[in-house]
Amino acid sequence: MHVDLRPLERGDLGAANRVLRDAFGAMLGEDTLGDTDPLGTRLAAGHVRGIGAFLSGVLVGSALVTRWGSVGFVGPLSVEPALWGRGIGSRLLGAVGGILDGWGVTHRGLFTFAHSPRHHALYQHFGYWPRFLTALMSSEIPAGLPRGTGWSVLSAQADGRAALAACAELAEAVHPGLDLTAEIAALQAQQLGDVVLVGDPARPDAFAICHDGPGTEAGAGKAYVKFGAARPGDHHAFAALVRSCRGHAAAVGARLLVVGVNTARHDAYRHLGEAGFRTDVAGVTMHHGNAAGYDRPESYVLDDWR
Repeated sequence: MHVDLRPLERGDLGAANRVLRDAFGAMLGEDTLGDTDPLGTRLAAGHVRGIGAFLSGVLVGSALVTRWGSVGFVGPLSVEPALWGRGIGSRLLGAVGGILDGWGVTHRGLFTFAHSPRHHALYQHFGYWPRFLTALMSSEIPAGLPRGTGWSVLSAQADGRAALAACAELAEAVHPGLDLTAEIAALQAQQLGDVVLVGDPARPDAFAICHDGPGTEAGAGKAYVKFGAARPGDHHAFAALVRSCRGHAAAVGARLLVVGVNTARHDAYRHLGEAGFRTDVAGVTMHHGNAAGYDRPESYVLDDWR
C-alpha cells in the first residue's frame, strides 16, 4: 500500500471532515462534532498547518499542528477506520513532528482518548508520554443570567493593541514563550467569537479566547473557551474569569459554556467543579519528553488540545 503525504489544502476539507467524523465516531460510538468546524477554522489560520494522507489520490487521513509561540500541539489526527493499523497514523505523526521541529517549539504535546492503549502506544513511539487527565467540562447557562460586571470584550475596544500586548505578557508569565496572539488574530479574522478581558482592558488580570455558535469550535447554543488564563497563583482573577465567561455566554445567547482544564492544575480544576461545571469527557494529554509545560498546580489555565 503506497500512501502519499502532502500539505492539506482547502479543497481537501470535505474529505478530511468525513474521515475525522468517521474516525471519532468509530472510537466514541457517536458523532461528537455536530455543527462545529474544527478543521476549516484552523486551516484558515496562519499558525496552523495540516498534512493529508492520500491513497490512490483519495484522502484517507489527516493531521493538524498548531503553534502557540513556544508551544505546539498535534491534533486532530484521524485515519479512515478501515485502514487503522496500516501505519498511516505513524506517517502523519512523523510529518507534523517535522513541522514542529522547523518551528523550534520548546514544548509540544497532544490530546488523546484516555481509554485507548492503541493511541498511547502510537504516541509513545514518538516520545509523547501520558500525564494528567484533561477534563472537558460544561456549565449550563440559565435563561436571563445577568451579564455581570468587571469584564469587557476585545471587539469593544477602540484600540485593542494595548490589550493584545497585555494578553501576550500574561501568557509569557504562564509559560516562557507561550503566545496566543496568532490565535486571537484568527478568531478576529474569521469572526468566530471574542476575547473576554477581566479588569482593566489595557492590562487585564485574565483573558479568554471564546468561540461562539455553529461553524466555530463551539457549536450551536454553545460558547467555548479555546484558551483562557489568569496569572499563576491568582485564584481571584481565575474565579472572575470563569464568572465573566459565563456572562459572555449569556450575552451571546449560549445555553452551555464549554471549557477544558488539565487536572494537574489542581486548584483551577477544583474551582470549576465547585462552580457547577460537570465533566463530559475525560481525555489525557501526552507531552513530548514527559515535560510538564504549564500543567502545574499554580497554573490557572483553560485550554483544549483536541
